[in-house]
Amino acid sequence: MTNNNMNNVSEKNQNIKNNGDIKIMHVEQQSFIGCEVFEEKSSPVKEKSKLSKIGKKLPGISSQECFRFNRNIDFSLQRNKLDKYGASEVGNVLIGGAGLKDLMINRVLKYFGMSMPFEENLYMLKGKELENLGFREFVKAYGDDIVVLYKNKYANGVDKYNYFKKMGVSETLVGSTIDGWFINIYGDLELLELLELLEIKSSDSTYMSSAIEEYNKNGNFLSSKYFFKYYVQAQMQLACTGLEYCNLFFLIDAAPVNCKIKRNDALISKVLEFVLKCEQEVFNLRNEIVKNDQFKLLRSNNHDNDAFIKLVEEFVVNSDFYQSGVEFDWVKEFVEYVECIDLEIKTDDEAANLECNLIEIDNLKVELNKIQNENKKREKPIKDLLKIKIDKILEKYPLIVHTNYRFKEFVFNYDPKKRAISDRFKGLLPTSSKVFLPRNMSNIAYANSVPF
Repeated sequence: MTNNNMNNVSEKNQNIKNNGDIKIMHVEQQSFIGCEVFEEKSSPVKEKSKLSKIGKKLPGISSQECFRFNRNIDFSLQRNKLDKYGASEVGNVLIGGAGLKDLMINRVLKYFGMSMPFEENLYMLKGKELENLGFREFVKAYGDDIVVLYKNKYANGVDKYNYFKKMGVSETLVGSTIDGWFINIYGDLELLELLELLEIKSSDSTYMSSAIEEYNKNGNFLSSKYFFKYYVQAQMQLACTGLEYCNLFFLIDAAPVNCKIKRNDALISKVLEFVLKCEQEVFNLRNEIVKNDQFKLLRSNNHDNDAFIKLVEEFVVNSDFYQSGVEFDWVKEFVEYVECIDLEIKTDDEAANLECNLIEIDNLKVELNKIQNENKKREKPIKDLLKIKIDKILEKYPLIVHTNYRFKEFVFNYDPKKRAISDRFKGLLPTSSKVFLPRNMSNIAYANSVPF
């Protein structure tokens, strides 16, 4: 660059234009040959944030229909003192499994002034860190439709209100600590629930994304047990707050996605029936435990908490409600609440033919599932043996994860985080049959060779 050119650039860099009270400096920079220069221009007007700094209580909720947490007391201690089912727990009542077992154990323990040990794990910590990101992303996506958004938080991040609005004259067994709520441009109030989905396995994440997409297309909330659980949570939050709409805002995959859930009073009533049945079973278990000789012995010896929790677990696992939950067909039970259009058939013959075809499709799917399950049974002993063989190698040779190894004709690496056992110990060259390779491999070229 010549001195004259440098002087010209310097003079241009010093050129300052006044625009009202704002001074904008235009800077030009000589670019490298072959490179394109992009000039980024920032607007002096900054949009006012739609996020309120105040965690405001929902209007229309009396002091008897909510609980205000103390920001200076451990949240988990306060939450355990509440006698309500959490909205996020209710889905476990319906889909069963380990979630239902833990829920019932905790409910029984509450009758004895106890609770299961609580330990904040990494998933929970990540979820808290991502909450602010979720609020920002929601405002970024839907800010034009929002007047103001209130987080259900104190300034220090502690949850502020737990809601349990009455349904008619009866009190609900469920309470909800929502993430936030907002006023839209039409003056209506809506709930916001942020879902980071950190605890879902990567393989299930694909099904979850598909379930979210399907709900947004046709309103089917039954294609995934995870989505069904969150859908029930949203309905419980609407029941506990008295509002009409809840936004489930998912931080999943490459971009966030929102599901707007409309309140369904008939579904809410049915869900609460199951919650009531669960609580009745819990109360019956409490009475059985009090009469149990082992409990009397533990109490007389100033019982150990772990031993008592183990006793409660045995009662829960053997209870009728828990056992029925293992076999409970939640899809069949709630399919009536999926919005559908009646298919109009002109003649009885057409209706009969369609019915036959649909029955045959169901039968074929049952047969297909049966074959797939049989294959799983055949796969299990092979997978078990495969794991034993891999473990033997690892005991002898502590392999470094994600490192490529070569031994004779074998080229392989080890990744313990792969879901399928067959993918954890991966061969990069075919070894399914005996492969004879010459000692001098430098002159041999492979079409799919792996560089090392």
